[in-house]
Formats: sequence, structure tokens, C-alpha cells
Amino acid sequence: MPGFLFSFFLAVLLSSTFFFPVGGRAEGWKGRRRVLSAAAGSSIAYIFIILMPEIEKAGAAFRQEGVQFLPQQGTYMVNAAMMLGFVFSYALGEIMPARENPDRPRRYKGGFWVQVAGYGAYIALIGYLLLHSISGEEQISRFYALSMFLHFLLIAFAFRDAHGEDYDRIGCFILSGACIAGWFLGSLVNLPRVILIPLFGFVCGGMVSVTGRVELPKGEEGRAVPFISGALGYALFLILFS
Repeated sequence: MPGFLFSFFLAVLLSSTFFFPVGGRAEGWKGRRRVLSAAAGSSIAYIFIILMPEIEKAGAAFRQEGVQFLPQQGTYMVNAAMMLGFVFSYALGEIMPARENPDRPRRYKGGFWVQVAGYGAYIALIGYLLLHSISGEEQISRFYALSMFLHFLLIAFAFRDAHGEDYDRIGCFILSGACIAGWFLGSLVNLPRVILIPLFGFVCGGMVSVTGRVELPKGEEGRAVPFISGALGYALFLILFS
């Protein structure tokens, strides 16, 4: 597990992601869109190369540690947590239209706060897990931090694309603060592994949902070559150095 100060540095780095100039349709958009596509591919690589094997191992550990109170259901708990993470992120994404529109009904303005609250909690969870690895290995935690940095780029893009000025005025500050708050909570509270393991599954499901919503449905806006290059390149990096 990374040292206390180093983990704080990672939390600050992750929180800064929400201020990066992603989203919108300003000059230089095409170049930034390629970066986002590569980040989406890298997120997918992390899920399949690092997180899924870790969760598979964790699932076996969960079944052993949870056998006293979940003798049968524990077999499915980690996979169920992944599904809940996917559904949670998908539901939040469906609250708002895909594009900022100043003429949208007032009810969508309320939806902005629902999304900020939901993703704020999700980001706080990711910040919490910076201090708590399933395996306890420092290297795995560093890969986790790097992959979450790329993941946060996608979340920032989705927010700025949908909310524009609302995100720039206050949303980015709330999401950034949520990451630091989650890290701070992680420094104070140590959850038992029987709870910690499903939380990693929940994050995994959320990553798949965000990546699919931001990258895959975009048609001509997506960038296939950067996406594939990001996935294959980052997968190779993880295999060589993990």
C-alpha cells in the first residue's frame, strides 16, 4: 500500500483531473477527443488485465470470509456489486441529455445536482480505495491510481459535455473535493475485507459503464484508432510491469 503522503499526492493528482480542458467544442477539440478515446481504451485494459483478475481472487477470499453469514449468496456478491456499479452509473448518465442545452426544462437543472451527488459519492469511494488495496501490493495501488486518473478524464468530459457552465462554475469543484474527502475518510476508517471487496467490484462496474457511455455510442465522434491503441498499449504496459 502506498505511504500516507504518497497516497495524498495521488489523491490531489486525481482531484485535479476535473479541471482539465476536456469536453466542449472549442479549438483543439479533435486532439483532445483522441486523448479521451485513448483514455477510454486504457480504462478497459485496466479492467480486464488488472482489476478483473484481482476481483476473481477477491471473490474466492470473500466466499471464505463471508461464509458464516452468506453461505450461498456470497458466491455471487462480488459479481452483483459489479452489476450494481454498472447500473448505478448508467442510471445517473440517463438523467441528463447528452448535450448541454440552455433551453432545457428546469427539471434538468435539478438533474445536474442529482448527477453531482451520485458521481461525487462514486468518486469519493474511488478516493477511499486509494488507501485500501485488495491485494495490499503497492504496485497494484499505483496502477489503480493511474487508471483512475484516465477514468476521471472520461467523467470530466461527460459532465462538461452535458452541463457546460454549470460544471465549470461549481460541479468540477465538488467532484474534485469528493476525491480528497474520500481519501481523508480512507485514512481514518478501515473497512473489513468482506465489505472492501464488493466495493472494488462496484467501481469496476462503474468504469465499464462510463467508458461505454462516453466512448462507444459516439459514432463518428469516437476515435477507433486511439481507442484501440490505448487499450493495447496500456494492456502491454500492465502485463510487462505488473
